[in-house]
Amino acid sequence: MIKQLWSAGQRFQAGFFAFGRGLFFIARYRLWGYLLLPAFLSLVLGVTLIIAAFWAVQVVGDYWFVGGEWQWLYQGFIDILATLIAIFLALIGYQTLIPLVVIPFLGPLLNRVEKITTGQTIEVGWRRDLLNAIVGGWFALRDAVLQVIFLLLSFLTGPLQPIVMAIVNSFFLGRGSFDYLLEKHSTSLRERKLLTRAYTPQIYGLGLAQFLGLLIPLVGLVLVPPVGVVAAALLIQDHPPQQQLMAANAVSRR
Repeated sequence: MIKQLWSAGQRFQAGFFAFGRGLFFIARYRLWGYLLLPAFLSLVLGVTLIIAAFWAVQVVGDYWFVGGEWQWLYQGFIDILATLIAIFLALIGYQTLIPLVVIPFLGPLLNRVEKITTGQTIEVGWRRDLLNAIVGGWFALRDAVLQVIFLLLSFLTGPLQPIVMAIVNSFFLGRGSFDYLLEKHSTSLRERKLLTRAYTPQIYGLGLAQFLGLLIPLVGLVLVPPVGVVAAALLIQDHPPQQQLMAANAVSRR
């Protein structure tokens, strides 16, 4: 048990620091040109969602406006709570749409990374690409519903709500970066689920680094998606999918 926890902790740490490895890899091989379109789309998407979320929360806040002697309470606690809600709503919307709007345009970057590191790229047919797009869209909608549920439940944790939601968002951010690669390394949904479980510590570690990166205004929106995908590619090369599948199948047969 202790050995397993230690291993999970090491892989979580590897996932967290892989974000820096991804950024260094892009800089070392001068891959900035591959980031232009995805970065622009991510920036537009993020800014739009932030503005929309804060506008929606403000409209609801004005509807529940409390005047008189309780005005100071409304301006204090409620404003802070509304800001947190707006931030997490924007994150939920961002995580839902980024696999559909931004990550598909990271294909050339990923192919270049594979070419540099392995000497070849992994190609899949258009039918599989279409199926992966449909499955990815369904996963994005499902995850959005789950995150809204988690957001509502997090109110029960009181002052720990930001920490709880940071953990939840870290998982979905990290998995979003891994999903695009796992589509290429798996032949079925079962394999994809097994690989997701196998890479869970790295997913949480990378996701936490991405979550912290998104807190940097504008720069985070530009760098997080491409750097996250490159980092996930490097992590997958550290622990090849076939080894992970063999280990997962061995555990399931016990």
